[in-house]
Amino acid sequence: MKVNIVEYDEEKEITLEIDGEGHTFTNLVREFVSDVKEVDSAGYIKPHPFTEQTKLVIKATPKKKIDKAVRVATREIIKTADEFYKLLEKTMG
Repeated sequence: MKVNIVEYDEEKEITLEIDGEGHTFTNLVREFVSDVKEVDSAGYIKPHPFTEQTKLVIKATPKKKIDKAVRVATREIIKTADEFYKLLEKTMG
């Protein structure tokens, strides 16, 4: 995976180009980012169905910093994945 910042305005929006990932990963990030209070909206596009590249656009709530939202969402993804792993371990013994 490779992530490039295509556009960035700290108090308005950020557009990330994610190479090597498709709908599954980008939609997961979009879901978690959307739940962060600093985010007004988040969406993504996959420019071509045969390539593993997506663009994630995150728009900030007025007067909030968008980079904080991305960090918070990433930590929440890790936390949720860890909780799921622990539940699997407990269930499967």
